[in-house]
Amino acid sequence: MTDVPSPDPGLLAGRYRLLERRDHTGTSWRARDELLGREVTIAEVRLPPPGPGRDRLLGQIRAAADLRHPGVTTLHDVISAPDRMWLVAEAVTGRSLVQIVRHEGPLPQERAAEVGLRVLDALNAAHERGVNLAATPDTVVLTSDGRVVLTGILSLSGTDELRDLGTTLFTAMEGRAPTTGSQTVPRMADGSPLTDPSEFTGGMTTRSGVLAPIVEGLLADDPARRPDATSVRLALEQVSPKPPRSRLRSPLVVAAIAACVLAVAGGVVWGVSRSSTPAVEAAPYVDPGPFTTKPDLRGLFTAEQLNQLGVKTVPSGTGEEPHWGTANSKDPRSLQRQLSVEERLFPSADKASESLAGSVAYTAKHRTNKYGSPQTPLRPVSGLGNEAVVGEVTGGSYSVTVIVRVNNLLLTVQYQNSGGPPDEEITRNALAAARWAVESLSRGR
Repeated sequence: MTDVPSPDPGLLAGRYRLLERRDHTGTSWRARDELLGREVTIAEVRLPPPGPGRDRLLGQIRAAADLRHPGVTTLHDVISAPDRMWLVAEAVTGRSLVQIVRHEGPLPQERAAEVGLRVLDALNAAHERGVNLAATPDTVVLTSDGRVVLTGILSLSGTDELRDLGTTLFTAMEGRAPTTGSQTVPRMADGSPLTDPSEFTGGMTTRSGVLAPIVEGLLADDPARRPDATSVRLALEQVSPKPPRSRLRSPLVVAAIAACVLAVAGGVVWGVSRSSTPAVEAAPYVDPGPFTTKPDLRGLFTAEQLNQLGVKTVPSGTGEEPHWGTANSKDPRSLQRQLSVEERLFPSADKASESLAGSVAYTAKHRTNKYGSPQTPLRPVSGLGNEAVVGEVTGGSYSVTVIVRVNNLLLTVQYQNSGGPPDEEITRNALAAARWAVESLSRGR
């Protein structure tokens, strides 16, 4: 860490020569490291008064210095002064998403989904180090060698990163900034807005196609109605032509779940994933047509799928409400898993859709289920059946419920642990089980 800035207005610490401003605020500069002979980016950060706020900021900076990821700009040096710091970072050559959209128009949704997945990977890597990054359209840079890089070294505003991702995806596919809520309009380096807000009267998506529900969910004003990171990843992977290979373990998932369940702003719960957790493959959905009788649900899953879920291969219960208990009752309760499926048949697809909407409305008004356990409002999930929602229930155990409409049939899939805190693995496996069930029903008709 360099100690003091040089009195020469053109140099910082006798080493860094400021070349030009990178933004309209004058707090970010393109510069040259005269000692190593390379270009860098220097950002000025004003320090809060001494106290917890400053301590948190300094802790973030130290953590950022240790972060190495291809999707995150590297922090090289820090220049300190009594009231501010200058962060010296890697100079990323490329164009921001705002610049690309401004000059070339909206991205195809496949490319936007690929960018979104890369951003998620970068945010996950940062969270593992305890670093909050800015993931806005002006800080997401696409390089000529194919990298997608977050150039905002730190997010100092305390904004919701997943909502920022929603803004980024909206901007990428719509070619304009969202006009919902209090979102900040992305700006060019010269300070001009991405679009003239007077050109648009609404904030709804028009070009986002199958990703519209997930993007609009991310931009919801109520945090409890926003999808979690697992739902976002699954939706993006369905559209992206080449989903990047990455771990599905995501501290962001647990942070999102904790925010919904506990209604604590910024709450983070760290989950532990089991290495046997299955990867969810996105297969094109084919509507099987209306059901005339209730199908027997006991054969929905293969033995391999049930083994991956950690439950018995032989269910108990009836064909309409089968239940698979934990595979090993001697495991600690926090590792014991249970799976159950229930079906409801309706005269028409419209009636089934109305019933699903009623369930969503009920959970929006009632924060506890009929047993008095806290529950989250049901949230939309893209890419499952004709339509689907997901929600969580906490109490002595933690369960995730996915309700999927397959034409005129509503399928309720519940996956849970027998004890323990919210765990991202439960959410991921519940969604996987629901997808397997829908695929099985589609093949069976």
